[in-house]
Amino acid sequence: MRKFLNGSWCLLVLVAAASFASAQEFRLGVIDTQRVIEGYEKAKEADNELKTLEERLKNRLKGLEDEIVTLEERLTKQELFLDDDAVRSARQDIRTKQEEYQQRLQNGQQALIEKQKELLEPIIEEVKTLIEEIGESENYSLILDQRLTVGAYSIPVALYVSSKYDLTDRIIKKLNDKYNKPAEETEKQ
Repeated sequence: MRKFLNGSWCLLVLVAAASFASAQEFRLGVIDTQRVIEGYEKAKEADNELKTLEERLKNRLKGLEDEIVTLEERLTKQELFLDDDAVRSARQDIRTKQEEYQQRLQNGQQALIEKQKELLEPIIEEVKTLIEEIGESENYSLILDQRLTVGAYSIPVALYVSSKYDLTDRIIKKLNDKYNKPAEETEKQ
């Protein structure tokens, strides 16, 4: 029995030592990719461009929307004085304008989605590449995202992260330094 306990004790010490040695080699990093994207100047410019395009779409649709409202108000005021054919014709004109509005809205939204994809995919790939470079060059064993984004929902994966593991600000700084460097070089020439 005593040999069994001594053997178990030695095994426990070896497992603990091996775990300690592995823990020494294990490096963990955590980032908040949403904050990285929000803090990256290139992404901010892309977001501003998308907002400008969205505003342009709203302005283009506003004229058609106003026209529909005017037609509806005119029909409401004159309906009692018009014959059935004129009322049907006016309602058909309103439906046609509403369908045109819906079609333009859908086309505009689809164009915005495509533009968003065109602008953000390279940015996301750039962020991913930088994270991988940092992971490899600084010997990180694992770099996790602080939250999980599913559609419009953002779910925290890590409820608490010590600042010594958080790489978010470093990544934002490296991205912005890299992005601003070509602009600075152009200004010097």
